Order: sequence, then C-alpha cells, then structure tokens
Amino acid sequence: MKVKVLGCSGSETIGHNPPGFLVNDTVMLDAGTITAALTIEQQSRITDVFISHTHLDHLKSLLFLADNVIGRIRKPVKIHSIPKVLDAIRKHLMNELIWPDFTKIPTPKNPVLAYAPFAAMKTIRVAGLSVKAVPMNHPVPAVGFLVSDGKTSFIYTADTGPNERIWKEAAKAKNLKGIIVDTSFPNSLGFIADASGHFTPGQLAADLARANVGYDVPIYIYHIKPVHKKKVISELRAMGRKNVKILQEGKTYTF
Repeated sequence: MKVKVLGCSGSETIGHNPPGFLVNDTVMLDAGTITAALTIEQQSRITDVFISHTHLDHLKSLLFLADNVIGRIRKPVKIHSIPKVLDAIRKHLMNELIWPDFTKIPTPKNPVLAYAPFAAMKTIRVAGLSVKAVPMNHPVPAVGFLVSDGKTSFIYTADTGPNERIWKEAAKAKNLKGIIVDTSFPNSLGFIADASGHFTPGQLAADLARANVGYDVPIYIYHIKPVHKKKVISELRAMGRKNVKILQEGKTYTF
C-alpha cells in the first residue's frame, strides 16, 4: 500500500498541516488536509474518506473537497465512520448553517458526499482495502483504523492516549508494516495529554513496555504539537527505540 502524508501535525501553522493520509491515491484517512496538498485532478480521484472523530483538525478539509469536486465526479464521495461521528457532522457542521449539506447538493439523489456508517470493531471492504474501526481513548467518540490490502497492513491510531486496544490489534494483524501513533505533548505536560486524550513520549514508552511490543515493526509518530516539537522529538529519541520514527509530511510511505 502507498500512503502519502498530506498532513500529520497536531495543529496548523506554516509548514505544519493537520492530519490527512491518502492511501493508494483514492482513499483518505482523516481530512484535516486534502485540498491544500492536492491538485483538483488528484482530489477528484478520491472515492472514500474515513473520519476518525469530529475535531476540526481531522475534518475541515472535507468541506472544501466537496466544493472542489462538485460536477467533476460521477458518484458521491463516501464518508465512513461510526454513527456518532457522522451524526455530529450532520447536526453540527453540514447543517446548512455552518456549511451547506453536500449530502443533498446538487440533489438528494445525486449528492457530492454520502454518509456511510459502520460499527466499531467491524471490518469493511473499500477500494481493494479492508478497514477495521478500533475505539480510541479520546474525549469525543473516536476510532483508529487497521488497514490491509490482503498482503500487508498498518494501523493509524488517529488521536488517543494510552490504549491497550492498539497493541492487541497490532499483535493480531497479519504482516503488519507500521503503526502511526499520536504523541502530542512533552512529558512535562502529561496532565494536558491526559485531559485531552493524547500520548506523551513517557506514556507511549510505558504502553509499549506493557504491551511487549517488539522492535521489528516501525512506529511512526504523528500529531506532535508544533510549539513542542523539539522537546517531544528529544524525549522520543531518549526512549532508545530505533523503530520509533517521526512521520514526515509530504512523504509517501509504502506499507
């Protein structure tokens, strides 16, 4: 599988874009960054978007994607997530007040976007991929995704703090080639990480030790807050794990 990192930051500023991962040119994991990183032609190839949760840094570019591809696609782009996430988008975002309801535009029978709910811990098939939604530890309903093409697999946690489900799924996954995991704050801000549902390097190290996670699978760190980037990276390096790597924005990874 080919995964292009459109954005992987824990906030937005110059040189740092919020999360968005393009898989095999057609499937998005989260939608914090799509339209700022892809041409209109590339955007028009997207058929499915998986949304982990409703925080804007994982969602906002979906709105502009709808604007850009209207009239250019034959079938609606499907928005996949657990029902609570889709309900929140429907009620609080694409509600004709904050943003037009593109699940009814240009017509209800031929919309630009379509909701496609699926349950946590269930696996669906999309564009040649199997995608399983796994509950995460976050203040709002949130899931990460285990993605497989039948040959290899990877895990995208989205936003989470300590969470044994990640490592249980990693242990069961066939031919796992990588885990993309949130580490947002330095150890000194553990109280903020706890309150907001994110990892610190120390918490990640403790989770890895408890889960007996080995050194053979790369662990890619994402969602670092830009103002804490140097400190977080320093603390991650101090873990002494060569398989812990910093995800690079704009880079394409093969899993």
